[in-house]
Amino acid sequence: MKVTNIQYLSINDLDKNLNISNVDTNKTLIQVFSGLILETEIKQIQSIIKNKNNKIIFIGSTTAGEIYEGTVHENTINISIIEFNETTVRQGYFIDEDDYTTGKQIANALFSNNTKATILFIDGLQTNGNDVINGISSINSTIPLAGGMAGDNGYFKNTFIFDNNGVYSKGTVAVSLNSEILNVFTQYQLNWQPIGKIMTVTKADKNRLYEINGISVSEIYRKYLGDIVGNNLPFSATEFPLLKIEDDGLEICRTFIHQFKEDGSLLTIGNLEVGDKVRLAFGNVDLVLNSTKNNLTKYQSFQPEVIFVYSCTARRAFLQSQITVELNPLNKIAPNIGFFTYGEIYHKNNKNSLLNISLTTLALNEKNSKNIYIDESILDENKKEKNFIKNKHFLALDALTNLSNTVISELEEAKQQLKELANKDYLTGLYNRRYFNEIAQDFINVSKREKESFSVIMLDIDKFKNINDTYGHGVGDDVIKILSNILLETTRKSDIVSRFGGEEFALLLPFTDKNSAFIIAEKIRTVVENKKIVINDGRIIQFTISLGVDLILNTDENIELSLNRADSALYIAKESGRNKVVINKNF
Repeated sequence: MKVTNIQYLSINDLDKNLNISNVDTNKTLIQVFSGLILETEIKQIQSIIKNKNNKIIFIGSTTAGEIYEGTVHENTINISIIEFNETTVRQGYFIDEDDYTTGKQIANALFSNNTKATILFIDGLQTNGNDVINGISSINSTIPLAGGMAGDNGYFKNTFIFDNNGVYSKGTVAVSLNSEILNVFTQYQLNWQPIGKIMTVTKADKNRLYEINGISVSEIYRKYLGDIVGNNLPFSATEFPLLKIEDDGLEICRTFIHQFKEDGSLLTIGNLEVGDKVRLAFGNVDLVLNSTKNNLTKYQSFQPEVIFVYSCTARRAFLQSQITVELNPLNKIAPNIGFFTYGEIYHKNNKNSLLNISLTTLALNEKNSKNIYIDESILDENKKEKNFIKNKHFLALDALTNLSNTVISELEEAKQQLKELANKDYLTGLYNRRYFNEIAQDFINVSKREKESFSVIMLDIDKFKNINDTYGHGVGDDVIKILSNILLETTRKSDIVSRFGGEEFALLLPFTDKNSAFIIAEKIRTVVENKKIVINDGRIIQFTISLGVDLILNTDENIELSLNRADSALYIAKESGRNKVVINKNF
């Protein structure tokens, strides 16, 4: 392939010097990154390119900064011209009232059997990029997507995308790369540091976030980061986005572009769903830049002929002049060009995602990369200098973050341990009566809703006082623990086994009718009856239990009603000779 990346300083410069008259339009990929963001300017740029070659195919986007040869620029026009050897391009503009449908249209129009990658430019303010990507993936998730959402230099007022047919403030322009020999490599860098406890999204509607842990998202920021951040959302949270970790390990940040004053909810770039686990995160400059070195060997192994860079506007705002530290090394591996976006598109493990605050790349080559050469000099430039004075802020910040996260983790573990202790019986480890009653109410609600049978068994040890009086309370405790183990071994994992106190126990059996409950109770009674216990002096003792069974009724408002009926059946079992199971006559 032939790679030509050109920077123009003005519209006049573009008009005077752009030459695309001799390119093969079917095998040429042209991307335009414009730091000029006014609609009139974009229409001029679009018209100039089209007039230079009315058959040319290209896609373009307004930016929040341009990336050219490893450096950052503003208010320039950057054009990348890739003339492929054996790769064809297919392009289109897509829009629908439903952004998910837009994505499906893109896949159906542009994908073929040999599509190796697709580049998307999505408007940055009016289209839900997450839905577009999900729509594409519903047709085919294996084809890597790359690109980003258009910017407007951080004003968040108007963004534009364009192609050879027009200029658009909403929708998506896309181009697919189709080939038998094209090699594709995608990569991303984030390295934002998570801090604080794990929280749960409790109210969200796609890219509008309302509540975390049942609390207004604005109050969450005010609570943990203070009034200055909380009172100046959304932009005060640029350095403190929400971090979500996907099942495949991909870290996704969510930052904000608008706050709704009526309820404090925030508009995110990218969706969040109820149930998502998130943490607050902050930018650690040294950690961000140190990750560049770790990725360079991957790029060199791939041997790219060109690297397209789509990086987040918030990342640039945070790193400031140091942003070039992670861009320059890439340019030494292969020519790079791109732009700062309002959302980056990334592909990993057959999954396409919309990211924030990350740097994403799409590297291409049309050659066989057999001989791998690693230029160690590039890596050396990014090695951390070992010096007694320098780089101490990185070490201190990393250590303090680790300390904070460790303390929070230990507090969460301690909280969980206290909860376990509060819910468990100290002698047997079974659930106690308080927890039994608490969880039973949930089962009653399910029983009413699903019209399913739930049963309760009450039981106690026959003549337990005689065991204590004859063998001592230590043996009595052993008997209680042995019975507890029998109950756990003879019931299902879904059953709730509880010690109510002394020698009295209760069982809650979900989705169990009266016949099944009787069978379970009789099985428990038989196992206990045949259990032989050897005590310290070598004597063997046996004991029996009596059991009462009841069915939770649809009219029951609380568990106590069923427990009382089961207890009445238990009383009948003991009065009629013990060591038996009695079913409540109300069945």
